[in-house]
Amino acid sequence: MRIRAGLFLVLVAVFSSFAGAAPADAPVPTRFLGECDIAFLVPSTLHDVSGSARCQPFPVRVARDASGKQAIPVVEVEVPVAAMDTRNRSRDGQMREMFRSDRFPRIRGEAHDVDVERIRAEIGKVRGGNASIDLLLRIRDVERKVRATASNLRESGERVTFDLEFPVSLGEFGLKAPSILGIIRVGDKVSVKATFTLTVSRSP
Repeated sequence: MRIRAGLFLVLVAVFSSFAGAAPADAPVPTRFLGECDIAFLVPSTLHDVSGSARCQPFPVRVARDASGKQAIPVVEVEVPVAAMDTRNRSRDGQMREMFRSDRFPRIRGEAHDVDVERIRAEIGKVRGGNASIDLLLRIRDVERKVRATASNLRESGERVTFDLEFPVSLGEFGLKAPSILGIIRVGDKVSVKATFTLTVSRSP
């Protein structure tokens, strides 16, 4: 799904560790290349249905705000509906019809004015800590704010990984859950978990 990037908030928080306690005018990494793998779980009257997708590569830019703090002005993530897979051709076809992928081929997510230092501090408070992030999620022509939870932050050299989890209500996006033979019905609440990887970019 195209999740425009609450996850990036967390990533940036991690990246701020590269700069450590450097003064506000010291050079810090400012460009990163992001990627993510997505897993989703859909409840139904027969059994839950799991699926997967992969977002398109996306850039992340870190800047300093007026007070000198590190921040991400905006980050956007897109997930092609055609890349969403439940390992069942018929079911996948119904899913694409629900999303009207012929007119709206991508699901999009974004985050604005991300306070990197706040996210980093919240995740680092306790072992296994997490932080909440507000995302703007667009499915078809409907956009809604979604509260996500970031966790499992890992830093290794110039690479950062973390998970972002959030629920999606089909009804809130004007989507009608499909049914099979009018008997097996899909539930409204879909659970989404995305694993993000950010890597320092050396390209201009």
